[in-house]
Amino acid sequence: MQNKFGYKPINQVIAAFLISITTGWLITYELTNADPVDLILSVIVFLVVMVSAIWITRFFLKKYPLSKLIIYAFIISSFLGSGILSLKVGPVSLFPYRVLLPLAMLIFLFRWVKSKRISIYGSEPLKPILGFVFFWIAFALLSLTWAESFTDGVKDIIFLISGVFFIFLFVYLFQKQNDYMNLDYIWLLVLTFMVILGFWNHFSLQHLPVSRLYDAAAYVRHRPTAVFTNENDYASYLALSFFFALGVLHRSKYIIIKFFSGFLLISCLYQILVSSSRANLLALLIGGAIWFLFFTSKREKRFLLFFGGFSFIIASLLFPDRILSAYSEVISQFSSFFVPADYADASNDIRINLLKNTLLFIANSVGMGIGAGNVESYIEKYALFPTAGTLNVHNWWAEVFLHYGFFVFVGYLLVYLWLMVKLYRIFKESITWEDKLIAQSLCTSLVAFSVASISPSSLMTLNYAWILFALAIAFINYWMKKNLLDKK
Repeated sequence: MQNKFGYKPINQVIAAFLISITTGWLITYELTNADPVDLILSVIVFLVVMVSAIWITRFFLKKYPLSKLIIYAFIISSFLGSGILSLKVGPVSLFPYRVLLPLAMLIFLFRWVKSKRISIYGSEPLKPILGFVFFWIAFALLSLTWAESFTDGVKDIIFLISGVFFIFLFVYLFQKQNDYMNLDYIWLLVLTFMVILGFWNHFSLQHLPVSRLYDAAAYVRHRPTAVFTNENDYASYLALSFFFALGVLHRSKYIIIKFFSGFLLISCLYQILVSSSRANLLALLIGGAIWFLFFTSKREKRFLLFFGGFSFIIASLLFPDRILSAYSEVISQFSSFFVPADYADASNDIRINLLKNTLLFIANSVGMGIGAGNVESYIEKYALFPTAGTLNVHNWWAEVFLHYGFFVFVGYLLVYLWLMVKLYRIFKESITWEDKLIAQSLCTSLVAFSVASISPSSLMTLNYAWILFALAIAFINYWMKKNLLDKK
């Protein structure tokens, strides 16, 4: 049979798989659970979505192969998780990310086999970093031999491997500057969707079922959560995303995109403020300071100081009550970092006790760590300092150290610091505005990560953190490979 559309067999298989999943969901879920009115609406929505998807796919297939569109869809779904669409099939929950993950792996393996290369990373400039990632996984597997909870350890390693997969996927598949500009715009596209959901949370006091605030008391439901479980996970995402929007606002040559990025910046700042996430406010200040000092010219610094001071004076004259209220709110949130609370189960006191317990566990493990994913088990059974029922350490740096020990922690810290330094050097060496935009966005977002990472209970299951590191590693790898080719 003639292939009228010119799709390759791998693309036809992927398309058929996606259509089968969608149709199966409609038949097994909607047709069996809906009343007649809902059924008709579901069919109409299904047809509109399918026709739109086919039209959009045909449009983008003129620019990109279907396999790359699948990868882009996979990246978008990894941000959204199970928050938007989740189908219960027996004991398993299916949502877009879990459906697209095996497809992304299939595409990765297909490209690898087609390249006829034995090593996944043998020809890549960043072999030491990719080698460290393999060492991390190997050590995590080894740690199961002394981990108290083998089951928790296996779960943690599965999340670790799925996060590391982003690194190899990006390094292997994204080899052009245009790829990284597309990824930057995808991040902003997802951010747009998130802040719209966040404003819906804030003003309607309604949340998605995945959120812990879905049926919480009304006085806390103004805190946005978007597709995340809690406000801290979402606020950390906003803090990292803020610098992607700032990079586009600063470097993009398109006025409309600049204005839109400005809207995203204001939205991120406002939603972080109303979420009462102190760590992420601090992350914005630190990242913003680094941006101002190292990524702006002298002329831009003078303009920002003058414009910022002038705008503050005018706003203070026109809206003195609102400015004073916002100032008091920010000072109150920051001061709560340092002022002891009057009650025993205060957030700061709990976090301090969690860190104290963490240090004791690390010392008792002789620096080798307690084993992958075992922090909750240890806090529950062996904690010397009270944590009011909170079992996760709520600090990514402490979690890595506690689970995997001294060697993995030091390696991870060195990789993190090297990425920021290298991205800054790329920024200084870049000629095109696109390379400067990408390097600046990634570097400042990684700076903010240093503090934003202590807000969620754990980053291991939050894909946006892995995507940030994967983007940084892959972009540096692309840059170094391009320079090596230019020298030849």
